[in-house]
Amino acid sequence: MTIARLTTALLTHVALLSTITACAATSPPVEYTVALPAPQTQMVEMSVVVPEVDGETIEFILPVWRPGRYTVLDPAGTVREVRASDAATGEGLPIEKVRKNAWSVRTQGAKSVRLDYRVYANSLADRTRHVDDTHAFLSPSSVFVYVPQRRDDPLVVRVQAPQGWGIATGLEAAADDPRTLIAPDYDVLVDSPLEIGVHKRLTFDVDGVPHEIILWGDEDIEYDEQKLTDDFAAIVRTQRDIFGAFPYERYVFITHVGMGGGGGTEHLNSTVMQTSRRSFEDDGAYDRFLGLVAHEFFHTWNVKQLRPAGINPYDYERENYTKLLWVAEGTTSYYDDLTLVRTGHTKPAKYLQNIGEAIDELRRRPGRLVQSVEESSFDAWIKFSKSTPDDVNSTVSFYTSGAMASLALDWAIRKRSAGAADLDDVMRAMYERFPLSGGGYTPQDLLAVINELSGGDFGDFFARHIRGTEDFDFESIADACGLELVFEPAERDEDESSSENGETDAESDGIPLKPYLGLNISGTRVSSLLADSPAYTSGLMVGDELVAVNGRRIASQGDLDDRIEALEPGQTIHIAFFRRDHLRELDIILAGVPDGTWTLRKVDEPTDEQKTQYADWLGQEW
Repeated sequence: MTIARLTTALLTHVALLSTITACAATSPPVEYTVALPAPQTQMVEMSVVVPEVDGETIEFILPVWRPGRYTVLDPAGTVREVRASDAATGEGLPIEKVRKNAWSVRTQGAKSVRLDYRVYANSLADRTRHVDDTHAFLSPSSVFVYVPQRRDDPLVVRVQAPQGWGIATGLEAAADDPRTLIAPDYDVLVDSPLEIGVHKRLTFDVDGVPHEIILWGDEDIEYDEQKLTDDFAAIVRTQRDIFGAFPYERYVFITHVGMGGGGGTEHLNSTVMQTSRRSFEDDGAYDRFLGLVAHEFFHTWNVKQLRPAGINPYDYERENYTKLLWVAEGTTSYYDDLTLVRTGHTKPAKYLQNIGEAIDELRRRPGRLVQSVEESSFDAWIKFSKSTPDDVNSTVSFYTSGAMASLALDWAIRKRSAGAADLDDVMRAMYERFPLSGGGYTPQDLLAVINELSGGDFGDFFARHIRGTEDFDFESIADACGLELVFEPAERDEDESSSENGETDAESDGIPLKPYLGLNISGTRVSSLLADSPAYTSGLMVGDELVAVNGRRIASQGDLDDRIEALEPGQTIHIAFFRRDHLRELDIILAGVPDGTWTLRKVDEPTDEQKTQYADWLGQEW
């Protein structure tokens, strides 16, 4: 970050605090109250008072989605008992629900209007709202209504919670009351989740800037507090070095422990993450958890500050379309694992292995030739979170494919600029040139910055790989960092090199082939078919229940795989299955696919420039 940008950030923060104070002095803030009189019922009681009302009606709206998850969630479905009144007299006011998420109140001359409502909060996995006898987690877009015309007004949030419950949030507390929170406007409130309850708080500083780790759930877990804070701090420093400075004065890592799965959501100066207790008991699970930490923290700059046009500013009532989620989420996904290498937590050899596996997985997905990463970004609202059995054939993930696009860009920029520029430089320049107040950047803006810093023309790259669906040409650009991408045949024992019928393995251009059916099952039911497979063209369908292959019973995916692996490409298999309780049978000729995997490895005789670029990329010496 430039000195000018840092100075601007500090002045902006000071101005923000001054604005809150000034607004409070000249016009009363919108006042919210969060009450938890019976948290064991999973209900939260909400109220909002809007002062200085002017007009015959006032409309209250609850967002239909929350930032960070690009799907319509409709949290208004859990809102009940909505009442309106004159805040000064307590007299009831006429209220009517006018849309699924909007209520219109007739003011009848009231100068301040109060809205009371209750919310059933039992949605923890999607990180929106959850209340029980130990805490209340509230993502504000899911529980706080707003008045569109007052979206920019200062806010006060008063929390009424059981004795002994703490509050963790990126919002600042009033000087005289830790249970009164303030925000300059509704957008900041939306981006500041509240964790209210019984939790553990760890703290650490990086360059004098305070950070908090909040741990809720599974109180019996023993945490290595020093290791946890050291690992978090290393991630914070490493990513700060990419962008140059922090865009906040305090940061909060809210962590829900004990969830079956994992996930996280980025916010302005905080994040909420979910992980299983195994993350603190198993090294592999802990590594994955740190990857989540790195992902969510990178969003502090990429999305929370550097935001694509189309989602800046947020429209809370409908889908927000952008072609750049492959950067917002995909580039962030690229940097999460890379960050752990740069901190020294992940060994370079393991990272290179993971990249090879990711490339191999992508090249085996038929959908990569159908949907571009730009299309995946734009269609996130109707495809990514609304999966179908055919997704593997028609879609790619703007997360994983976006990460691969970012890797390819990084290597290509390094190669074309002869090491003078890289993706770090691009992200820093984008962050400096497109502040949050500017309305967002476009694909053309990104391309222009890449061209400028690299000294090349990436228009063809974008046409082929970002807007188009051509495979990334990793083979030709990996050498920028002294690497090569090769296809390594699978190692097989001598007795595995022939089938149960005594036939030898098939080969194509010297590469051994393995039999390929292209069928996945859950239990015994077909869950998906790959479009490039004989199973797909044979007439099998999702939902068919397999009974037997070549006269032998099938009870699981493992059984099916064992039957297929014992055969050879070109052989015919006989499948018996039920469809809508009717027994059917099919003969299918197995195809052949290369038996091996794409692998990324160091070149044997690297140049000094390659060693330098390798070290610059991974933060580790050759």
